[in-house]
Amino acid sequence: MNIVLLGHEDLASLMALDQLVRLRPHHNYTVFFSGPMPPRMQPSPSLDALDAVDHELFLNYRRKLLDPAPFDNAVALPAPNSPQGLATLGAAAPDLIVSIRYRRILRDDAIAVPTHGVLNLHSGILPGYRGVMATFWAMLAGEAEIGTTLHRIVDPGIDTGPVIAIARQAADYSATYLANVLSMYREGCRNIALAIDEVARRGTVEVQEQPEGMGRYFGPPGESDAAAFLDRGLMLADGGELTA
Repeated sequence: MNIVLLGHEDLASLMALDQLVRLRPHHNYTVFFSGPMPPRMQPSPSLDALDAVDHELFLNYRRKLLDPAPFDNAVALPAPNSPQGLATLGAAAPDLIVSIRYRRILRDDAIAVPTHGVLNLHSGILPGYRGVMATFWAMLAGEAEIGTTLHRIVDPGIDTGPVIAIARQAADYSATYLANVLSMYREGCRNIALAIDEVARRGTVEVQEQPEGMGRYFGPPGESDAAAFLDRGLMLADGGELTA
């Protein structure tokens, strides 16, 4: 199949995309990144420091990719719903789109481009933790479990589509937030690989609708949220996540 991968230039997205391509190398992949994000509305030294560590690890990981294809040919797709963005997606002739940490909302015309739809791997357990940095919010709340949810994107709603699979694991409060995020993608990518197999065989995949009226949307954390996280003795990142 022709599969378009939508990701972001951060460590977790690159590692997950790399894992997925290794799991199912026989498909034809085209990669697009979401491009630069606007600056935070409010200053956050703690989150800026997290971003700096993540970016350095991202560059280190990218340099060490055993097979840089298709990532070396990846380009930014910051406006997927624009006429140019739709044309770019269409030119890849995707049978399927898979999104992992892509930072743009796909609207109806973009969702309609691939023959077999759009899958998204969300780094949180749905419907309880929709939105941004779900693992951060789950750890801040002291949740025993974290995980990823593979779901379909069927409309412009954020993390609202029908669920294919949830991978759960115990939160490790002795490890950093970033380490916890990275650890979730092994099982999450296996779920994507199985879903890709199912789509290749049948053209579809079994789903379960999310219960209406449940869950909560979490926006980007601010400095006060990061301070609360650190005050509990938790860590955002320490730079050793790739060697842990």
